[in-house]
Amino acid sequence: MKFLLFIQDFLQNTVLSVATVLKVLLLSKPVDLPEAGSKELVILGNGPSLKDFLKRHKAFLNGKERLAVNHFADTDAYTAIRPEFYMINVPEYWIDDVDVDVIERRNRLVDNLIQKTAWPMHLILGIGAKKSKKWRGMAKQNPHIHLHYINPTPVEGFKSFRFFCYRNNCGMPRPHNVLVPSLIAGINMGFKTIYIAGADHSWLEELFVADDNTVYLTQRHFYDTQTARPDVMKKMGKNHRRLHEILHKFMLSFKAYFDINDYAKQQNVKIFNITKGSFIDAFERLKLPENE
Repeated sequence: MKFLLFIQDFLQNTVLSVATVLKVLLLSKPVDLPEAGSKELVILGNGPSLKDFLKRHKAFLNGKERLAVNHFADTDAYTAIRPEFYMINVPEYWIDDVDVDVIERRNRLVDNLIQKTAWPMHLILGIGAKKSKKWRGMAKQNPHIHLHYINPTPVEGFKSFRFFCYRNNCGMPRPHNVLVPSLIAGINMGFKTIYIAGADHSWLEELFVADDNTVYLTQRHFYDTQTARPDVMKKMGKNHRRLHEILHKFMLSFKAYFDINDYAKQQNVKIFNITKGSFIDAFERLKLPENE
C-alpha cells in the first residue's frame, strides 16, 4: 500500500513539475528585486488588527524595514510609516476589462502613491503590470518610486523543484493573497527575520450565503473596520465567486504559508507572526510586550 502511494505521489509531482515548467516558460519573465538594507523586515498587512498594532507597537518598527501592501497608501498611515517597500499583486488592476468600481479603486491607489510618496520607495508589482502604461508611468511622475516586478506564476511539483523556482524568482505558491508574494520577496531580497503584522485572515467569520444563493464576504481592513459591508468576491474584477471557489481560494492561501515557511527555513530565514488573533497557523507566533 505504501509503495502504491509513493508511486501515486511521484507520478502526481512529475505531472505538476512538467506543467509548472511550461507555465514558467510561457508566463514568467526575468525580474529584479531590490536588496534588503537590514536584516529585519516587517510586513504590514491591512487586516483590522493593524490599527491596534500601530497604536500600541509602532516603536517595534524602529530599526526595521517595512513592506506595505495593496491599499495601504490610501490611508494616512502611509505617510506616517513611510515604508521602504510596497507590494501590489491585484491582477485585475493591470487589465481594462473589469467593473467600474475596480477601475476607480485602482486609479485612486495609483494617484495616492504618486502624490504621497516623498521618500525612496521600492514598489513591487506582479509582472502583468509591466504591460500597463498607467503603472509603468509612475516612476516618471514620481522619481522617489522605483519599480520592480515579481512573477506570480503558480509553482507546483517536487519540493526541491518548487524551491528552485522560488529562489530564482520564477514563481511562487498560488498567490491568492498578497502576503504570499510579500513573503517570497522578503526572503529573496535577503532579510533574515520577517515579522507579519495585520494578517488577521479571519474571513471565515465574515462569510455567508444569502437566500438567493449569492455568497457574500465582509472584507474588513484596519482603515474600514466600521464601514465595511458584505460584498461578492469577484473573479478578475468581474462577476462573483461561488462558495466552493472562495473556500478553495482560502485553502490555497493557508496551504501556501506552510510551503513558504519550509522554504524560509531552507534559506535560514525566520518568520514570526505577530498578528494578534491571526487565523494563520503556519508560522511561529510572537507576542509583543505592551511597551514595544
